[in-house]
Amino acid sequence: MYETPNPKQPFFITNRVDIFPGDLRVLIKLYQPLIGSLALSLYLSMIEDYDSGAMLSDAKGIYILQEQLDCDINKLLSSLHKLEAVGLVRTSKLENQIMGQILLFSLKRVPSSSEFFSTALLTSLLKEKVGITMFQSLSHEFARESQKSFSQINGLKSAKDVSASFIDVFRLSEEEAIDPSPEVKKAAQENQIVQSKPAEINPPEQIDWEFMKQQFEIYQIAGSEIERNRPAIQGLMRTYGLSEQEFVDETLPCLHGDYHLNMPLIKQTIANSIHAEHTRQNLKQQEQASNKSEDIKHFSIREQQVLQLAQSKSPAQFIYQLKSDRHDYVDASEYQVLDNLYNQKGISADLLNILTYACLKSAPNVSYRLANKILHDWLQHGVQSGAQAIDYMDKREQDKFKKQQTRSASFYSHKPVEKGTDWSKKKSAKKTDVSTADLKQFFKNFEDQNGMK
Repeated sequence: MYETPNPKQPFFITNRVDIFPGDLRVLIKLYQPLIGSLALSLYLSMIEDYDSGAMLSDAKGIYILQEQLDCDINKLLSSLHKLEAVGLVRTSKLENQIMGQILLFSLKRVPSSSEFFSTALLTSLLKEKVGITMFQSLSHEFARESQKSFSQINGLKSAKDVSASFIDVFRLSEEEAIDPSPEVKKAAQENQIVQSKPAEINPPEQIDWEFMKQQFEIYQIAGSEIERNRPAIQGLMRTYGLSEQEFVDETLPCLHGDYHLNMPLIKQTIANSIHAEHTRQNLKQQEQASNKSEDIKHFSIREQQVLQLAQSKSPAQFIYQLKSDRHDYVDASEYQVLDNLYNQKGISADLLNILTYACLKSAPNVSYRLANKILHDWLQHGVQSGAQAIDYMDKREQDKFKKQQTRSASFYSHKPVEKGTDWSKKKSAKKTDVSTADLKQFFKNFEDQNGMK
């Protein structure tokens, strides 16, 4: 499946298909519910954009299609993928020295209604899209039309053909009739029309189901059980890139003698165990490479005690000790998390114990999500032992403290300081030269203004 954010990506349409009224009806009634109106418009636009005289150097950017359909590039590519999935278009990628990478679109002929309904994947999807009632109505409608002419012919079986033959009407030499001349043969070759292949849905990866059934029969799993879970098995094999034998081997731990495939359990088991051996070997090699005397003198007394405990206790004993010190208990899910990380992922016991210590510093219990988040961070920064984990945690705490100090200093350095008035330096203005007449006049004015007479 091709993706690109570049609207200037060159494309070239390699052929044209003829659309007849019957084909258009199949497209609208049967294909449009599956691919949508935009994808249908894209298919018809590609047909009309084909130029029989065009050369590869005439390739245009897919923005041309965007302008025709009035849509963004994401919707255009999504529509293209739908056309590819149902088989109406095949996309190839060509590396050209001059123009770079060019997309080649090969158009496929619209299948007849009988060809459509004989393709189980297409009909199943159509039923899901339109519902059972509409699906049955469409099936009956197209079936009646395809059988109409056949019924008419059946009703005229007794009629005798009295049409004139070619030899009865035209005169041709016996040699020419039996073996045409070279010129006639050459003309026939020159006028051969290359028929476009009908649309076929993109076939999934080829899986040898018979081989898989034979392998499961050894463990008393019937072939009908394989058929029943075929889509789920196919999806798992595609997701994890498993061969038939690899899938059988990965499934064995989930077979408990009940003659059925427990697909949810199989999915979970494969997700947990896939590449687990490689992960264990890789972590073991990293641990051996870093197995040198580590300086722990700079650790605090508490950290040295925790590290000593982590190196002397098993993961189950270590978490029990930490929880007991908190007057807490260990949940069964926490033991499952430790078991998965220790046995499936293969990390060392002391690193797992310090991981437990780190989880319990920030949360009341050890969850798989939190442990995985911390472990991924440690491994990406080269942490491979318990001592390195403690050292890394200390550095993270120091960096966090420095950032807080920097933010605090920045806040106070830019905080405005309001300056108050120093009243000790201010002296009141006293007027001592006021006469008795002035005072009498002042009070008189005050009484006049306030109506006190």
